[in-house]
Amino acid sequence: MPVYLKILRAFASIILCLCVCQCAQLKPSAYLDLGSAAPTVRSADFKTKLAEVAKAKWHEGNHVTTLPNGDTFFPEMRKAVNSAKKSITFETFAMVSGTETYYFCLALAEKAKQGVKVHVILDGIGSRKLGKVCTDILVNSGCELKWYRKFNPLRLYYINNRDHRKFLIVDGKVGFTGGAGYANSWMGNASDPSEWRDTMYKVTGQAVADMQHIFADNWKELTGKQISGSEYFPNLKNTGNMSVQNTMGAPRERGDTLGASYLLAIDAAKKSILIEHAYFAPNPPLLAALKRARTRGVSIKVIVPGDPIDSKILREASKIYWPSLMHAGVEIYEYQTSMMHGKLIVVDDYLTIAGSGNFDNRTYFINDEANLHVLSSSLAAQQKAMFNRDLKQCKRMSLHDAKMKWTPTDIYNRVGAHLIMPQL
Repeated sequence: MPVYLKILRAFASIILCLCVCQCAQLKPSAYLDLGSAAPTVRSADFKTKLAEVAKAKWHEGNHVTTLPNGDTFFPEMRKAVNSAKKSITFETFAMVSGTETYYFCLALAEKAKQGVKVHVILDGIGSRKLGKVCTDILVNSGCELKWYRKFNPLRLYYINNRDHRKFLIVDGKVGFTGGAGYANSWMGNASDPSEWRDTMYKVTGQAVADMQHIFADNWKELTGKQISGSEYFPNLKNTGNMSVQNTMGAPRERGDTLGASYLLAIDAAKKSILIEHAYFAPNPPLLAALKRARTRGVSIKVIVPGDPIDSKILREASKIYWPSLMHAGVEIYEYQTSMMHGKLIVVDDYLTIAGSGNFDNRTYFINDEANLHVLSSSLAAQQKAMFNRDLKQCKRMSLHDAKMKWTPTDIYNRVGAHLIMPQL
């Protein structure tokens, strides 16, 4: 690309960043800063406190299945769709034309033709590349498709709020959530740079009803209609022994529920914290909490994306936080094989936090999100084993790695990172 085009692109990016930052929806945090007074994650007090900050109920008797990478979760999700008898609700940020997307749309369309009620919410920016073929398949079959806030350059404040949730709920009985969208990038098993590393979770039990309620929140916003009835909310039976909580991120209506939950979880840690997040940009309260945890002797390991990443600027933004964390003894690793897009936190081998939420201010204060909180030693052990497998594909970072390299590209990325910081 010619130098003058790079300069023009840089100016355009900076102007856009400044405009968007002017439209930021950040508001004062309502964190419960408990520090060393936080109850342990295995205590009844912790469950009570997390219900308070997350503004969500706990449900007992659930089962959560871990589905790592597209080779695992795409077939399971399509299998669930094919089994639908009454309703399918699907919501995602990124749905892009491609092989898996095409067959998934065909599966949804076939169910709609059979009389199953199919409701689809797609983010107007994240799914802008879905394409006419897939859109027509959905609409012409009878699926109800709604777009969440399509791009409008005259309403930057309005479009700054994105729907970043990821849900598939079938017959109100089985739900899927996690970090993955629908695109060719998520196909495969993260074996090379073209196959993103990500995880989805299959949920059964009483907690599925809350997933459906979260979907219904945006459906009502977009249509003015409330989904209800046994097609969507059947009587649910216990399917396991896991305590599960679904946390709705809706900052305009509910304040910061996801960031406050992260903070409480970190302050509750006594032994270990594992963090695997695609966009790791801890704000001051969370940065301080991680350092407090280290002073208590808590082991903290963080996996972030390496060079295969969808945004170089976001990688530079993450590096801004590394030095102070490293000085405190936090271990930071970069995933080397492919783009790591996961969203996972495991505390003291008992609490698992996963879902659509990233580790950044956009998640806490701007986007519509949804996270899954699970209290279970067995699920946490599975997440720890998965984390350790990913760790084998990582390189440990040093203070030297956090320094800017002073090349034109690195300078541009670091300056851009500072500009967009209010949006991360």
